[in-house]
Amino acid sequence: MHRTAHRRLVLLPAALLTALAVSACAPSVVATPDVTPRTSDIEGVGEIAEPARALVVGDENGELTLIDLATEERSVLAKARAGVASFQGDGRFIAVTRLHGARTAVDVVDTGRWTMPHGDHSHSFQTEARIVGAIDGAGAVTVGMGDRRIVALFGEDGDLVDLTHDDLDGDLVDPPRSAAPLALAGPVLPFAGHLLVASDSDTVEVVDDSGAVQRDRGMPCPGVTDADTTRVGAVFACTTGAVLFTRETGGEVVAEAIPYPEGATPVAELSGRPDRPDLAGVAGAQGAWLLGVRQRTWTLLPSDEPLLRAVAIGDDADRTVVVDAGGRVRVLAADGAVLARTEPLVAASVSDPALRERVRLIVDADHAYLTDPAAGAVHEIDHRDGAVVTRTFTDLQPWFLQQVG
Repeated sequence: MHRTAHRRLVLLPAALLTALAVSACAPSVVATPDVTPRTSDIEGVGEIAEPARALVVGDENGELTLIDLATEERSVLAKARAGVASFQGDGRFIAVTRLHGARTAVDVVDTGRWTMPHGDHSHSFQTEARIVGAIDGAGAVTVGMGDRRIVALFGEDGDLVDLTHDDLDGDLVDPPRSAAPLALAGPVLPFAGHLLVASDSDTVEVVDDSGAVQRDRGMPCPGVTDADTTRVGAVFACTTGAVLFTRETGGEVVAEAIPYPEGATPVAELSGRPDRPDLAGVAGAQGAWLLGVRQRTWTLLPSDEPLLRAVAIGDDADRTVVVDAGGRVRVLAADGAVLARTEPLVAASVSDPALRERVRLIVDADHAYLTDPAAGAVHEIDHRDGAVVTRTFTDLQPWFLQQVG
C-alpha cells in the first residue's frame, strides 16, 4: 500500500503510490501466512512489544527520510540519485524506480520495521535499515507489493522478477528471472501465492506459482485503474465497479464482481487503512465512494465541496477521512455527515496544479497524515478527536509518504 492509477502500479514518471499489507480473515482467508517470519538471516533483528511506527518521506530526487513517530528522530534511508520516477511501499520495504536511458532500475530499501499478523495477534520486529539492492531491466516496469513479496515486470524484455521477503533478507544480487505470463495493461498484485495481473484483454487474470494462467479464475475488469489489498482480499478498481479476489480454504483463489450502482462515477484510486476491510475513493464531484468489502457494497458519501483524496479508516463506525478542494481534512460518518474538519491546512498545495497531485493522505488507527508540498511539511491529525492537528513535521519535500512498522 497499496492506489493505482498511481498506484498506478505501472511505474511511470510522476506516479506516486502506496501499497498496503495483507492479513487473514474469515470466512475467506487472505494471503498472509499465519507463521512467524524467518529472522535468522537478518543481522540484529529482534521482536519488540509494540510496532515501531515511522513515516518514510521521499523527495523528488529519491532521498528517503525516516521519521520515528515515538521519538521524532530522523534518519536518511537512501540518498538522492538521478532519474527517480516513482516510489512504492508495503509497510516495510520501499521500492524506488529510476530511469537511466533505455534501462530501468528498482532500488529496494528495507526500513527495518515491520509487523506480521499471526492468528488473532501480531508480531512486530525491528532491525537496522539498509539498502538491499536493485532490480534492473529494459523499458517501463510494473511493480507489485503484497503477500510478503515484491514483483517487477519489465515491459520491453518481458522479464518477471518475483522475490519474497525472505529472499530480501540477504543481498539482492542478480535475482532470478522468468518470462512475464501476460501482456500487461495495469497493476500486478501478489496474492495468496499467486499473481493477479491486469491484462490487455480487460481482464484481471490469476497466475499460479508455476507461471501458468488459470483462465477459469480471471474476471473482466475494463479500464482498471488501481489495486489494493484488504483484510478480506485483493481489490481491483474498474470502470464498472470493483473485482474482489479471495482465498478459500485450501488455497483456491476465487473472484467476484462488485458493480457500481447505476450511473455511478468511477473512482480512479481506492485507499484504506492497512489490514482493514474498507476502501474509499473520490466519486467525481459528488463526494466519495465507500466500498465495504465484507458487505460487497458501495455507499456514496455526498459532499458539498469537491474532494481530492478519500481514505477509509475501516473502523466500527465506518468512518472515512477526506481532503476537500479547499485543503481541509474532513472526517465523515457512514452517511457522509461531517463529524469534524480542520482549517484549510493545504490550501496552497491544492490550489497549485503542479503540487495538487503530490498531496497524499494516509491513515492509521489514531491519526491521519497529510503531505503539504507547498509548505514542505507533513501534518499529523487526530481523526478520533475533533480532527485536531497534533504535530507538523517540517523541512521536508514530501513527494511520497508511507507509514512503516
